[in-house]
Amino acid sequence: MRFDDDYNDDNGGLPIIYMALGVSVFVLAVMGIVIFANRDNRSGKSNSNAFVTVSPTASIEETAQFTDKLTADDLDIWDMYPVTDESEDKSPDATKGVSEEDAKPTTEVTPVSDDEKYNDGNHFKIEYADGSSEWITIDPSREKNTYDYTNMILNDDKLTYVLDGRAASFLGIDISRYQNEIDFDKVKDSGFSFVMVRVGARGYKSGKITLDENFEDNISKATEAGLDVGVYFFSQAITPQEAEEEAAVVLEAIKDKSITYPIAFDMEFTPNDISRVETLSKDERTAITAAFLNKIAEGGYNPMIYGNKEWLVKRIDAGKFPGINVWLADTSSIPDYPYQYSMWQYTTKGTLEGVSGGIDMDICFVDYKAQ
Repeated sequence: MRFDDDYNDDNGGLPIIYMALGVSVFVLAVMGIVIFANRDNRSGKSNSNAFVTVSPTASIEETAQFTDKLTADDLDIWDMYPVTDESEDKSPDATKGVSEEDAKPTTEVTPVSDDEKYNDGNHFKIEYADGSSEWITIDPSREKNTYDYTNMILNDDKLTYVLDGRAASFLGIDISRYQNEIDFDKVKDSGFSFVMVRVGARGYKSGKITLDENFEDNISKATEAGLDVGVYFFSQAITPQEAEEEAAVVLEAIKDKSITYPIAFDMEFTPNDISRVETLSKDERTAITAAFLNKIAEGGYNPMIYGNKEWLVKRIDAGKFPGINVWLADTSSIPDYPYQYSMWQYTTKGTLEGVSGGIDMDICFVDYKAQ
């Protein structure tokens, strides 16, 4: 392309053809000198067609570092600009002998684990059966528990909460037909004051309701031994109507019994199998839980929710039941469930005279008998 001012006859210069010839002669002369000089300087080396562009300020020694062959494979943009400390040698030879990985610029960042990030008093951790875990933000609108775990004293599997030098808790066990024969007098003499007896259960596959085979015997003998009694039902209800049906079965079973402790709703998944309630949503399980609790309250009894922190937070929304009694299942030495609970199942492998095999043990922080 030719521009208007590339040539102007009025500028007093020589005709362009003479100028072109003069420039050509000058260029040829310079090239001849360069070629001759390079031939002398490279004597003893094979000829090469590779050209290397060197910085105008580069010394002869720097230029000599280049090999005769330089291809695209030899270039690495990251190696060209290594990150160095101000105290490091900035000379051209400073990066000699540095590996490709070491020459790449890096930003030193100390990784922070989730445990360090979220263990701040505003979160608590849920660990799932598959080995995964999740940090949950504490809801500031919910009532927190204020237990001082340094006041918990464990002696021979028996846990006591002490305030001002006096016991401020009650020991109990929870039982079903799986415990077989129990000597409740020995349980009482061992310092236990209450027992939670299973009334019955709904089949996690069939959906059929059955009464616990030992319910009548357990509740009768526990009462005779002077133990306070509460009950629980293992639910697999998949509708509020089924939950009300379960509550009706419980109310019928205990109508002639001396019940001083709460009536607990126990809904859980089944280990190593898929239960009826597993396919329900969190909102559906919450609505089903509400139906059971309301029916029990209408019957004049004290309702309670049983569950571990995963169940109470992820599987139902226990926050929808402010003021409700919570029976926490947690076998860790210090439970980190932040919200209020009145009963804690602290072990499933306790040993107790009068009971064969391991037994679930509970500590209660509320004097339900006095209510």
